[in-house]
Amino acid sequence: MFNRYFSEFRHCLRALHARVCEPRGDGISSVAHLLDNVLLRVSVWIMAVVACCGNLSVLLGRLIIREPNVVHSLFIKNLAVSDFLMGIYLIIIAVNDIKYREVYIKYEFEWRHSWQCSLAGFLSTLSCEASVLIVTIITLDRYFSIVRPLMVRKRSKKFAWTLLSFVWFAAFVFSFLPLLPIAYFGDEYYGSNGVCIPFHIHNPFSEGWEYSLLIFCVVNTINFVFVLFAYLHMFVTISKSASGLRICSLYQHDRVITKRFAFIVGFQFICWIPIMIIKFIALAGINIDESLYAWLAIFLLPVNSALNPVLYTLTTRLFKQQFSKFVYSWRSTPSMTMEPLQSNANRNLSLRNNVNSLSDHTN
Repeated sequence: MFNRYFSEFRHCLRALHARVCEPRGDGISSVAHLLDNVLLRVSVWIMAVVACCGNLSVLLGRLIIREPNVVHSLFIKNLAVSDFLMGIYLIIIAVNDIKYREVYIKYEFEWRHSWQCSLAGFLSTLSCEASVLIVTIITLDRYFSIVRPLMVRKRSKKFAWTLLSFVWFAAFVFSFLPLLPIAYFGDEYYGSNGVCIPFHIHNPFSEGWEYSLLIFCVVNTINFVFVLFAYLHMFVTISKSASGLRICSLYQHDRVITKRFAFIVGFQFICWIPIMIIKFIALAGINIDESLYAWLAIFLLPVNSALNPVLYTLTTRLFKQQFSKFVYSWRSTPSMTMEPLQSNANRNLSLRNNVNSLSDHTN
């Protein structure tokens, strides 16, 4: 029996019979587990279920209910799709954590260079960038509806699809380029760690670090600066409006939507600002706690995907009204002997109530 010490825990594969092999992990993974921290193993499943179920409910709800603001609803549905992809990424990590439990070191290299890890990294980057860009489009839509309302009236569903197509194309290109056989990215751009996210915090100057900096810091910073400016301008415009305009139902509708999306943008800042700060600290050569990487990938990064459905749909007046009607209908469901004609009448009445309630939709 002997002791072995390496620069990285993955080299312990060459000393499986050593009495002591250091380091035991890299803050994310260990010799035994893909996710070394028990709390992380639980959190990844919770975040995955919340992100998938929450965004799936948003998609189903907005597909079933006809909404007067078709363009805005289209933006929200695409945002839900991008957030849903983050849930799929988390499921991939969680499933493979179970798969390699207790024997991770034997398959560590195989996992990081597998197509599953590449897919996970691709989905996480696609979700992040698409979400950021769609929030920017939604902010632009809100901005013109408040500051230049006449311009918003000229928009069309076709124009909205054009914008969204550009967003998804850009996000896809950003995410897919590292998968191509380009020497610049090497063979570990997504597989530099067990959770397959290319933040490059442990080794900030590894292959492709400039690209990672461009995507996660430069592009996102530009978007956030614009979003911050737009919302500040919107709030100033609202506060300077005449009191007569403030009592207008349409203006109140815009104000409620603006406040709701301010919360969404606020959470975007809360999640992304620490990531960007940590990235710059790592580039400055300052040592960062290894365990911080895992929390960024499993908790901080996906939290937007889990909370967005609550912020922009599940807490709206429309959803509350529809949920209340569903509960009431379920409790007062008549017996199976009810006449078909009466049943049809009740369904028609419910449909009319659903359509009428759309006027109170805050989104």
